[in-house]
Amino acid sequence: MPEYLRTLGYKVYIWSKEESEPIHFHVTKGNPSKDDTKIWLLSNGSLKLAHNKGRIPQKDLSRIFSAMQNYYFDYINFWKSYFNEEVKFYE
Repeated sequence: MPEYLRTLGYKVYIWSKEESEPIHFHVTKGNPSKDDTKIWLLSNGSLKLAHNKGRIPQKDLSRIFSAMQNYYFDYINFWKSYFNEEVKFYE
């Protein structure tokens, strides 16, 4: 799984078999799994929690959202480069 960022002890990464889905990222503290927290990038420049199956505490989620908000456009380029295609947004 391509890792984009580490923040607060969490890995922000792409699940490599989801290129058909709208742009998003997963967050985990351990090894990546199908039940990690998932966050959508929206076309208006914001982020939206898809689910928190990884049970990340709200305080940490807020900090992760802030960190990733700063990298919004860089992450889009990371996604495009990895999947070699234009992005689709959740909304």
